[in-house]
Amino acid sequence: MIREFTGKDGLTARVLDLPGARNLRELGGYRMADGRRVKAGTVYRGGHPGGIAAEHVPLLHQLGLSAIVDLRTTEERGQLPFPDALVGSAQYWTRDYTLSRGDVVRLMRDPVTNPDTMREHMLSSYARFPEEQREGIGALLRLLLDGRAPLLVNCTAGKDRTGVACALLLAALGADRDLIRQDYALTEQLHDPSGQLFAVDPAGPFAYLLEVDPQVWSTMMRSDPAYIDATFDALEQHHGGAGQYLEAVHGIGPAERQRLRELLLED
Repeated sequence: MIREFTGKDGLTARVLDLPGARNLRELGGYRMADGRRVKAGTVYRGGHPGGIAAEHVPLLHQLGLSAIVDLRTTEERGQLPFPDALVGSAQYWTRDYTLSRGDVVRLMRDPVTNPDTMREHMLSSYARFPEEQREGIGALLRLLLDGRAPLLVNCTAGKDRTGVACALLLAALGADRDLIRQDYALTEQLHDPSGQLFAVDPAGPFAYLLEVDPQVWSTMMRSDPAYIDATFDALEQHHGGAGQYLEAVHGIGPAERQRLRELLLED
């Protein structure tokens, strides 16, 4: 079920070929700046589970997930829920909230929106994600510190909220910026950013997606490293860096980062 995929920048990721899964891969095998690697089978990242057929759910069970951190909104989870059997076998963290997505919906529906407008929106969104998603990021870190691995963190596309959460986890584990950027960039190499994110019901709440300008859509769906750079630039500006943010906002100081490395890394 697991295959190795080498991206255009040379980073090799372990991808789970589970039929219907969206952007499902793991951080296992990534080498940190100190030479150690993330243990295989400990942290998985992915998108929505809506395409996984019932007969393939047992394959997901084989991961032995101890916890799931689902970063999606209440509406998103209702539209594309995880199978009950899977949620019942793992600690399932989520929160009821509505993403401040009014601006992006307006942009997608506005005929004058162009790719440059959407790109600027994405850059500003990524600058806000560490604060907007602080509860989910904190839950991810706390569960891992509690030994709840294997763990899956997901959102809908598996690149924006999940991308930021994984970037911060990798930073806590001692990854250099190049690796973080390369892991983030893999999404659009695995999934064509011009492709459909999920099946849209023309009569449903997401029907407006069928009318979005394809170039605007692909700009939003890209995993451009500049997007994740915007996150780290904002953390540098407001906190002095990712490490300072993790300590000030989440209580993840040197001792906690060392504990995470003990739990998740190997020689």
